[in-house]
This record gives sequence, C-alpha cells and structure tokens, in this order.
Amino acid sequence: MERYEPIPPSSTHAPLAARDREQLLVTTAERLVVDMGAAAAAVFLKVPGAPDLRAAVVAVTTTGVGSLEHIPLGDMSLPSSRAWRSGRVETARHVDIVPGHPNLTVVAPFPLEAAAAPLFSPTRRFGTLTAFWLSVCDESSGRERERLAAAASALARDLDLLADQGVSMAPPRIPHVFAVEGRGAGTETLTPSTTPLIYHLHKLATYLATTVHIRDVVDISMERVMDGFQARAAVFGLVDGDRFRVASASGCAREFVRAVDGSPLTRPTPETEAIDRQHLILYGPGDAGPAGRLPEPLCDRQYFWVILPLLAEERAVGTLSMAFDVQRADIVSEQGTLTALATAVGQAVERTRMHEVQHALADDLQHALLPPVLPQPAGVVSTSRYTSATSGIELGGDWYDLIRLPEGRLVMVIGDVQGHNTAATVVMGELRSGVRAYATEGHDPGVVLARANQLLIGLDTDLFATCCCAWLDPDTGRAQMATAGHPPPLLRTADGRMPTVRLDAGMPLGIDPGTTFQVTDLQLEPGTLLAFYTDGLAGLGGDVDPRAVGAAFHDPGNLETVGDLLIGGFGDSPRRCPDDAALLLVAYEGPSAEAQRNVRQLRIQRRDLQGARRTRRLLREWLAGWDLSSMADDEELLLSEIVTNGLVHGDSDVYVYVRKYPERLRVEVRDSDPHPAAAVTVPREEDQAEGGRGLVIVSALASAWGNSPSGRGKTVWFELPTPSPH
Repeated sequence: MERYEPIPPSSTHAPLAARDREQLLVTTAERLVVDMGAAAAAVFLKVPGAPDLRAAVVAVTTTGVGSLEHIPLGDMSLPSSRAWRSGRVETARHVDIVPGHPNLTVVAPFPLEAAAAPLFSPTRRFGTLTAFWLSVCDESSGRERERLAAAASALARDLDLLADQGVSMAPPRIPHVFAVEGRGAGTETLTPSTTPLIYHLHKLATYLATTVHIRDVVDISMERVMDGFQARAAVFGLVDGDRFRVASASGCAREFVRAVDGSPLTRPTPETEAIDRQHLILYGPGDAGPAGRLPEPLCDRQYFWVILPLLAEERAVGTLSMAFDVQRADIVSEQGTLTALATAVGQAVERTRMHEVQHALADDLQHALLPPVLPQPAGVVSTSRYTSATSGIELGGDWYDLIRLPEGRLVMVIGDVQGHNTAATVVMGELRSGVRAYATEGHDPGVVLARANQLLIGLDTDLFATCCCAWLDPDTGRAQMATAGHPPPLLRTADGRMPTVRLDAGMPLGIDPGTTFQVTDLQLEPGTLLAFYTDGLAGLGGDVDPRAVGAAFHDPGNLETVGDLLIGGFGDSPRRCPDDAALLLVAYEGPSAEAQRNVRQLRIQRRDLQGARRTRRLLREWLAGWDLSSMADDEELLLSEIVTNGLVHGDSDVYVYVRKYPERLRVEVRDSDPHPAAAVTVPREEDQAEGGRGLVIVSALASAWGNSPSGRGKTVWFELPTPSPH
C-alpha cells in the first residue's frame, strides 16, 4: 500500500489544552466503529522502555469483544506490529493471526480481519490505531483503509499537542473498554455495561487459564476488577482451614484489613455469610454489614458492595468483595456475569492451590534426598545449589554428594537420573545411597561407578543415569575422576586459567552390565576451584559460555557468590529452569595440615539455646590462638546474632565455620532451613520489639556479608578485615 501523507490540521479544530487524553482516544475509537462499520476498534500506545504496545482504549460491540490488549512489536503476524515498523497501514486476516494466538478464538469466535495504522507525528511515535471487521462483511476495503489512515493521522496530531503540554502517553495496565451502542444483533437486550463486562470477563478467564500460582490469580483478578470493572475498592480473601485470610485488598481502610485478616470463619461477616450460603450477596449504600471498610473521608452511603463467593467443586474457596460507586448501580443487574466471574476465579484458585501443594511436596521430597549440610574439612571449602524446574510439578533425578572418608579424603559426586517423575526420584535416592556406601568402602571412582552401574541394572527400572565421581586427598592435592556419560567439572586455577578437564566419558549407568570406567589422575594446586553440575544448569549444559563462567569465577574466594551467579543466571531477571539443576562447588585451598591451623568449626544441635554462649566462648579462644583478640568484640557480636537466628528460626542443627586468611576473617553459619534470612529494619507489630534486627547489625559492621541457599538449607556468612601487623 502506498504511504499516506499527513492530513493538514483543520482550522475549525477545537483547542486541545482542555481535552482529556482518554476522552480523545474514546472519541476516535467510537467514530471508527460507527463510521467504518467496524466490529471493534482499539488505540494501542507504546509501553515506555519495552518493545510492546498496549491497548489504552477499546471500543467494542456485541460481535467485537476479542481484540488483543498486548502487542509484542516482534510479532509480525499482527498488523499493529507491522504498522509500527513500516509506518503505513497494514492488514491481516483471521488465518494469519490465529496460529500464533490460539486463545483469540475463545474470545473472538468469529473470523476477523484487522487493519492497523501508525500513530506517528513528525517528531513522535505513539502507537497504532487498529480496527477489526467481520471477515464475512468484507468491509476493510481500500477506501476504509484510507479512512483509517486519515483518522490515525488526525489523532497523532492531537496526541502531539497533548504531549507538548506534558500529558503522559504511557498506556494503562488495563484498557478503558466501552460499548458502542446500537451495533450488533441483540444489543437492544443489553445494558450499556454488559458488553464491557463480558469483555473483561473473557480476558480474565483467558489469563487465568495460564496461571500456575495463587499469587498470580490474585494479582490478575484484582487488577482487572479495579481497572476493568471500575470498582472503588476490593478485597480478595481465601479460606485457610477455619480462618479467613486476606490475599489482597485495594482501596480499603487498613484497620478493616487488619481486623478481618485471620478471623475465624465462625465470625459473622459479609464474607463468611457468602461462603456459608455460596451465593452472591449485595449490600446497598449505607448498609451496616460492610460499614467502615472504606478509608476516610469516603462515605459508605455513596457506595454499595458485591460479595462474591469463589466456588470450586461445589464449595467456596474464598471471596471477592467489590465496592462500586452508586453511579455504577447498573452492575447489580449483571448477576450472571458476576457469577461467571466468581466461578472463573474460584476454579483458578483451586487449580493453582493444588499445583502449589503438589509442587511443594515434590520439592520437599527432592530436597530431603540431598545432603542437609556439606562437610567442610580443613583445606577444602564447598557449597551447593539445587533448583527445581520452574514449570510442571514432576520430580527430578538430579543429585550431588560430598563424602568425607575416615582418613580425611573426600569423594565428590554429581548425577542425573533419566526422567522427571517419582520413579526417577526413588532411583536417585537409591543410587545416592549406593554410591555413598561404595565410596566409603574406599574404592576409587572407577570402581564406585562400576558398582553403581550394577546396582541400577539390578533395580530393573529401565532407567539410566549419568554420574561423575571424583576423589581428592587434601593433604597432597592428588585427585582422581571418572564419569559415566556425565559432563566433567569446570576447573579454575589459582591464576585464573580454565583448562578443560578431559575424561573418558564412559557409558551412562544402567545400560551395559559389563561397562568399565576409566580413571583420570589430576594434581590440584592450592586455589583450584571445581564446579560439578547437571545439564539443567542454564548456560553450562552442552556448550560452555566462557564469558558467563568467567563472570561467576571473578571472585573465587567467595564461593557462595560464585554459586549464586552460576545457579541464578547472569541477567537482571531470574533464570527460568526447564529442568532441575544441581551444582556442587569445591575449592581446594591447600594441604590440610597447613589449613588445619587456620580453620575452626563447631556443630550446635537443634534447639540447643546454650549453643550461642558456647560459640562465643570458643570464638574468643580461637581468636586468641591466632593473636586476633582485638577482633573478639565485633566477631562475637556478629556471630552470636547469626547463630541465635539459626537456632531460633531455623529449627535445625547449626554448623559454624571460622576461617583465617592473611587479610580477613570469614565466618559461615549453615543450617537446613531453606528460608532466607532477612534484615528487618522496622519489625512488624506482631514481632517482638527487638526481634529480626540481627542481620541489620551484621550489615552495618561487616566488611562483606551474604545470605545464600546451600543444598537443603542456607549459609549466612560475613567477613571482617584482620588488623595489619605492626
């Protein structure tokens, strides 16, 4: 299509200074539907800082409720994306759009044709103006496309003037949707609010169908209710046993939210009544039931409340309560739409709750089969990471282990059982136990793998596994490695080099009973770092990205930071894991006889509250032996805070490691509580007045500190510089 020329501004155009941006967009979209016979029209505006367009207003008819709200600019199947890129009118038919957007057929069952014109001024690019027609009507002729281009050009000029006056051109999260009256069969039976409500209900149902977490259900529903249904206030509550929990609230008084959250279901409230009756309840302006919910100076007599029970499998799983201005009283007649809303949200809550429960059980079982705390012998520092897949609830077969032999040697193991199900996890547990037993007997890595191979074949599971096994003597740095189809570890030397560890890969376990595994001898120099991993670790399975690994290894002296970078990815957003990922990091510091003088450790049994006092006494003795008594006060304060936090909140054994380096003292406190410790500067009302401030003290006094997941638990560490020798 030929590029169109901008239309000169009309001399009769009204001044724009007093115009509201939304009203301008609404007027344009409405005229587009009426004048061009479109089924729907939308104004898309560019999302600041993102390659996306988002609908700001949508004009709908009874046959046009299926327009898209979000347009990725890289999606060339959509005419709006192409119009943005080409600067001219672009069109697309139903068969062009649906393959990339199958959900569109749910909310737009009719074949549609779409045309989009760019909203460009000489100096700005705002977005696109898009119209939708029924394909059977074939109304998007060349003449109609010219009219669309003219309308877009006029709107762009108006938006340019508004932008000059400082009006924001950012689109809202939820578009303003309005009905164009008098179009479409059956419109005479609908109230003015029916079509927009159905539009928002369809969109909400579409988005809820893809959610996997209750938090997402709550956030999506509240956003659509507040901005789409135009509620003045809303409360999303969930049934939690015999209690009512507020999952989210907007526009409500804090005192009300605090009073209702956690209240028993036996307490008579509008929500508990709706849960008990399993039926929508309406409260008119000034009714006593919902009184006091809105903050001052709002008056309860200006609003009415709709209390929806969220139903799933013939029971209420929560409520969605909404307050509307009396001017929206027509929504009361939309009880069918409101009931459908409650059902869609209730079923999404039940589905995601079951998903989260199953995923939590799977994750707990997976972590229960991993070592709670890794041994930390003199001369060796270790840490681990394990991340479950971010999609699905199936179990995985990834595992790792660090085994300390009686004579002081270490065995490092990492493996991955085929499959993502209960069988893979059970086999993983049996293999880990078998490998640990064979290694403890003193066999070299090749024999350990050979026996594990026989064990897996004997289990008759039809599963195979990959495994890498390594043996290390900390006194000499001598190491042996063998692998059964598993990637060799990454290795970083003290001078920053990353030589490739070349091993005979061998055959995976569980395939051939006669397989033997070649052992490779290595000599590790002090300062060597080994990273064992499974193929679910992003960036490390298959081709290794040297730049990414180098970024993680830039500070090998801080093993926890290295682990965080490797398991979490290197971008600003969390890495998505299509597969489980396990990571075992082992740093060889030097001969254990030398390291023994600079390493101290202590185990405190769970709930031994006297352990903190014993730790403080031993710490002073250790520091005195290192001629560092001048550091005792600060070290004792920080260590005591972390140990106490682990004993009180971790409910697990606590392991304390103190390491002296030439220029710093490093303290690590490990437990098997997976929840990260958090620095709390302002305690919540329900907390003790002085509780939760330990890590604030650590953050203030330590030269460096961190809080990292480690296997089944976490590691909280801090460092203080040692005094310069006089």
